Amino acid sequence: MTLHSLRDRTLGVIPIRLVLGVALLVAARLGGSANTPALLAFFSGVVGITFLLFNDPRSRFVPAPAEPVDAPPEARVAPVWRQALAATLPSTAGLTVLGLITLARQPTLTALLGGVCAGLAVVAALSLPRIDPAVYVDPRSHRLYRR
Repeated sequence: MTLHSLRDRTLGVIPIRLVLGVALLVAARLGGSANTPALLAFFSGVVGITFLLFNDPRSRFVPAPAEPVDAPPEARVAPVWRQALAATLPSTAGLTVLGLITLARQPTLTALLGGVCAGLAVVAALSLPRIDPAVYVDPRSHRLYRR
């Protein structure tokens, strides 16, 4: 069984999301979007997704996560790079693909999607203090373990 550390996974995905978000902003500028609309769209995406994820009213209906159980002795931890890449699916990868699709016709929308991607990095960074470094997850079953 291969486990992922919730904290390492979050730490690893932050720079990926930031780089992809800024890359989409740069692509939007190179694709024809004017400076001011591109920057407004980018920062609207950052602020919008950050506000939405921290104030999502649906969270009241989500059941509390199960308490972590002790990890089996044979469990190993995946490398940080693999954990970070797994954390990019589907949200970060999906936003990047959508941003590239919209680049030709709506470069300002590409900047907005880049802002959403970068906003996910901001949310991940702001949530780091609440993540217990001893909690691990099995990416296949989504079960929580403690080491």
